[in-house]
Amino acid sequence: AILFGNTISWNVGYLQRQGPVLEAGQGFIRKVKPLFRFYERETAAYALLKGIEYIYEECPFAEGAKSLFYKEQLNLLEAESPGSKLSFYLSYLRAKTHHEIFPRSEQNLHLRPCTSCGQPTTNPNICSSCRTWEAIASAKMNAKQEVS
Repeated sequence: AILFGNTISWNVGYLQRQGPVLEAGQGFIRKVKPLFRFYERETAAYALLKGIEYIYEECPFAEGAKSLFYKEQLNLLEAESPGSKLSFYLSYLRAKTHHEIFPRSEQNLHLRPCTSCGQPTTNPNICSSCRTWEAIASAKMNAKQEVS
C-alpha cells in the first residue's frame, strides 16, 4: 500500500528507498525484509501455526490514513485479479534493479542518522517519526497551558 501510494503521487525519494533490502552504509547496518513475497494474510497464518503472538488491530493513529485506503483498494484489485499485488511489487523491484525507473545517479541516497533516535533519514536533522512525536508533545504542552 505504501509503494502504491508513493507511485500514485510519484514520491521519487521514497520510491528509490523502497525494497526488501536497505543496504548498509553511512553508519547504518543492513536491513532485510525476508518475508516480502508473502501476503499479510499468509504471514498471519504462519504466526498462528507457529504460536507467534502478533497484534491484530490496526494502529489507532492510522485512522483516516491514505495508506489504509490504498490497502483497501489493492485488496479489491487482488480479489478481482489474484496475484496482482505481488506482480505489482515484483515488477517494481525488477524495474528498479535494472535501472528502468531511476538512473544510477539518482539512486545515491543521502541518508544520515536522526539526531533524536538514530534511525536513517534523508532529513538533515530529525526523522519524520520524531518530528511527529515532537508535534504531539508540543500540542499536549499547549493544551495544558491553555487549561491552566
